[in-house]
Amino acid sequence: MSSRTYPACVRELYESEIFGEAFLGALVSSTRNEREAYHIGSVLQLETETKARLRPLLMKHGLTLDESMELPPMSDFVTAFRAVSWADFMKANVPAIQTYLTSFEEIVAIGPEQDREVLQSMVAHESAILKWATLESEGENTHSLDDVIAQLEWPLKP
Repeated sequence: MSSRTYPACVRELYESEIFGEAFLGALVSSTRNEREAYHIGSVLQLETETKARLRPLLMKHGLTLDESMELPPMSDFVTAFRAVSWADFMKANVPAIQTYLTSFEEIVAIGPEQDREVLQSMVAHESAILKWATLESEGENTHSLDDVIAQLEWPLKP
């Protein structure tokens, strides 16, 4: 278990979505075909909707909604994306997604019952992204995006 304190760690959840939006937003213009564009766009949509869903929790705990944070150069991710196949890029991202999932599970464990529904939704959110990346990396991509799409209030049309 980490040395996190609640509710300060709620900001970590928010920042993970800010990062996710920046990361996927950088990739969306570098996709190689319509399928990749739809997949990246759909996960980008999930990051955006999830970030918005977290705002009431931040406000409840007196945390800032400011989206300013230090981000790594997104051009590095775009270069890495362009340098490898789709499956290899997905495979390379699985460990990072797993790290986020583990972190979110730790936050659920220390969060109060009244915040449990939102916190647990973050685990479901990251689990869906992990499933997507894992299936895509294995070439099993017929229904890889299903769990992501199921969470969207406003899904994109392929």
